Amino acid sequence: MRAYLVTSALLLVSCSVDSEPQPPPSTHLVYPSGVAFWRPEVSTSTNGFLYVAGANFDKCYASGAVTALDLDALGLRPFGKDFSDTTEAPFPALITELHVTAPAFVLIDSFAGEMALWSPPGRPPRLFVPTRAEGSYLQVIDVSDDGANLNCAQGGNGRDCRVNALSLVGVPGASKDGLPGAPSPMGVAVERTNPDARVWVTHTELVGPPAAESQSELQSYLVDLPASAPTREELSTSSFVPLGVGGLLAGAAHSVAIGGRYLYASGRNSATEQLGALAASFVLRLVDRTNTGRVLESDLKAIYSIREARGIAVAPLMMRDNPTQVDPNRERVYLLARGPDTLLVLDIENALADLPTLRVVSAQSLPESASELEVISRGPGRGNLVAVTGSGDEAVSIYDEEVGQLVAQVLVGKQDPAQPSQPFGLTADVRNNSARLFATTFGDGRVAVIDIPNLDRPQDARWVALLGAQQMRDTRQGTSVCQESSP
Repeated sequence: MRAYLVTSALLLVSCSVDSEPQPPPSTHLVYPSGVAFWRPEVSTSTNGFLYVAGANFDKCYASGAVTALDLDALGLRPFGKDFSDTTEAPFPALITELHVTAPAFVLIDSFAGEMALWSPPGRPPRLFVPTRAEGSYLQVIDVSDDGANLNCAQGGNGRDCRVNALSLVGVPGASKDGLPGAPSPMGVAVERTNPDARVWVTHTELVGPPAAESQSELQSYLVDLPASAPTREELSTSSFVPLGVGGLLAGAAHSVAIGGRYLYASGRNSATEQLGALAASFVLRLVDRTNTGRVLESDLKAIYSIREARGIAVAPLMMRDNPTQVDPNRERVYLLARGPDTLLVLDIENALADLPTLRVVSAQSLPESASELEVISRGPGRGNLVAVTGSGDEAVSIYDEEVGQLVAQVLVGKQDPAQPSQPFGLTADVRNNSARLFATTFGDGRVAVIDIPNLDRPQDARWVALLGAQQMRDTRQGTSVCQESSP
């Protein structure tokens, strides 16, 4: 996402002229980034709940925020409704009143990245949000049983989840050079329904000696924590899994996806205090969950002339002789590469073995600045749909692997260079043979809603709503026009 590539000096400058920072508003979203969806199985909720992280990117406000949106209260078009039904209101609907109550709104640190939701049986969901503010925090937020309210899982102070948030730098036992540490955390993943799940966090700034003269002196990590107890007591030097081992050069990871045995980490360009901007050292590495000291290099950059990577996802593959049964030893990885922007579809054979094999199934060209992706399953024996956000053309693209190409590009902005929408985060509500996508539009402060009434016809996808008031931009600075916060 382009907005994340501005200079660090801009990140520290508020566009507000007030000397005292204002609290973020609950009435609208401020640079929304990570997003998650949950619909309670036993509930009166029809449309479920959407959880949105506000990144407070240009420091207009004193902090970021996480907002719970009750989708039933927003008057969305009925889920799965065919577009031929003319009795429904015209779309896209501009829904500016979010109906956010005080318990549905909590404060977090600024510069939020991705969001992951953990929802094992027998307990309400928990949200994980890495934030790249000074201190490099992992924010943890609990959701109420009914999905409507939020609470600070790490203690907090009222509605302020910055209090007692878990810093991923300055770890007890770390060296004077800050090793291990995870400055500027960005990506997060958790096995959604596993009660014993681990949380994995990536970071975008390498760490090492202040006087380092080469990248070989630096290191990067995946942070490993129990989802049930992501606390200071659990965080130690052993919680950091190095990516630069066995002769591999350390490199920043953007996202991470969890397979049966391996973690799949996407690599991106990085920044260091010592050496400045650095090119990506890898685009895909595998980390052995049974022995995290084993890191395997995919060497995809030797096959494709790609610069770096962003979003990544893993989906199961079926047995060749029984397409209704999952084969635990085969996995499919979807990777968003940049330079040029490409959706790489990779099959991992012998996925539970010491030496898995990787096969490139397809490489689909994408619009500029692909950021995140969401895999939509059609069920056993069917090809998946893959939705991709791209800030360059302000669209959500949909790839149909049964056809082997993009079948839809749904605009979610007006393509106004002065007011770019910059779609980034992505999540989905999938029920039977229909889906609803939610894409955060980082640049204009809203969430775009896209409906696919029939998964057999993904080309019929339509933009049906925008949630939130537009975040206006100061075209001279590229920052938002600070607005008064709500009481």
